[in-house]
Amino acid sequence: MSTTASIIQFIVALTILNVWLFRRDKATSYRGSTANTLREEFQAYGFPDWVYFTVGPLKVLTSILMIAAIWNPLLLIPSTLCMAGMMLTALICHLKIRQDSLSKAAPAATILLLCSVIITISLIS
Repeated sequence: MSTTASIIQFIVALTILNVWLFRRDKATSYRGSTANTLREEFQAYGFPDWVYFTVGPLKVLTSILMIAAIWNPLLLIPSTLCMAGMMLTALICHLKIRQDSLSKAAPAATILLLCSVIITISLIS
């Protein structure tokens, strides 16, 4: 695995951990609709509470596995594909809220792109 891919993995994982562990109850300009917290954002998308309580731990676990994959490459593809799938879903949710600006979808799109880069690098190296 290349150093570049490992750095990107680490950045993706730390970004998601930051959002879900430290910033989930803080307002940001990237929250969908008029949501001030991640939970409100999930409600704005029309998801029931159980989706929020499932996605959060799944994103945290996936981030930890992406970090662990730096030392155990067998974890890389499954964890990165899982994260990419969640980011694709997040991107679609942002785009479905028509009154939102496209900039609110930028973080999900960026993480999805970075996951694609990680997978591409790992497959060609």
